[in-house]
Amino acid sequence: MHLLYSDKFNKSHLTILFLLFSFCSLAQSKQESGITISANADIYSRYIWRGSALSSGPVFQPGLSASYKDFTLGYYGSYKIAGTGDNEINLFISKSFGPLTLEIWDYWSYDNFNIREIKNYNRATTSHLLEGIVTLSAGEFAPLSLSAGWLFYGTDATNSIYIELQYAIPVKRSEVVFTAGYQANGTYYSDRRGFVNLSATYNQPLAVSEKVSLDLILSLTANPAEKRVFFTAGISIYNN
Repeated sequence: MHLLYSDKFNKSHLTILFLLFSFCSLAQSKQESGITISANADIYSRYIWRGSALSSGPVFQPGLSASYKDFTLGYYGSYKIAGTGDNEINLFISKSFGPLTLEIWDYWSYDNFNIREIKNYNRATTSHLLEGIVTLSAGEFAPLSLSAGWLFYGTDATNSIYIELQYAIPVKRSEVVFTAGYQANGTYYSDRRGFVNLSATYNQPLAVSEKVSLDLILSLTANPAEKRVFFTAGISIYNN
C-alpha cells in the first residue's frame, strides 16, 4: 500500500489514527455522563476547501470532537500523503442556540520547516488564520443551511467574508449535498467578489457496524471566479 507507507505519510499519522479510534472506545461511557465524542479518519484524492485547491495530491484528514450539551470542542487536521501543499492543524469551539450555531476556528498551516511557529500569534508574522462562523439551519423543516464566515485575524489581511448555502437531498441510503459559496469581501478565495464554490457531493455508505461506519464520498467542485473545476474522491471512517 503505497499511500500508507510513503515517507510523507509517516508513523505519526498512523498514531493519530490509532488515538482517534481509541477515543471512540470511550464514547459510550462518556455519553452516559452527557459527553458525546465523535471521531473520523478520511483519505481524499485532493484537498479542496471552498473552491480552492490546498494540495496537489492525496491527503489524510482526521478529526476529533467532544460535545457537552450545546458546546463542542474539536480538532480537524489535514496531512499530505503525496504531492505539494501544507499540512494543517485546525481547532474549533462552537455553541448552538437551537437552529443557530456560532463557531470560532483557528486554522494553522505548516510545513516541516516552520512547525514550531504554532505558538506565534503575532499579527505581522503569524501563520494562523482565525474565523468566526454563524450558521442557521432549517432543521426538521428542510435539509437546508445558511452560513457566513469572517476571516477576522491572521494571514488574510483582506478579512474575507464567505457566505454558503447548502441543501441535502437523500437518495435511498445515500445523500447528495449541493453547495453554493460566495466571496462577499476580500481576496482569500479569489481576487474578486463572486461565486467561488459551486459543488455537488455524493455520500454513499459502504459498511455500517454497531460502532463504526465507512462512506464513499465523491465531489464535483467548480470555482467560477477562478475558472477552475475539481473532481475528488474520498473514504471516510467514523464512529456511530
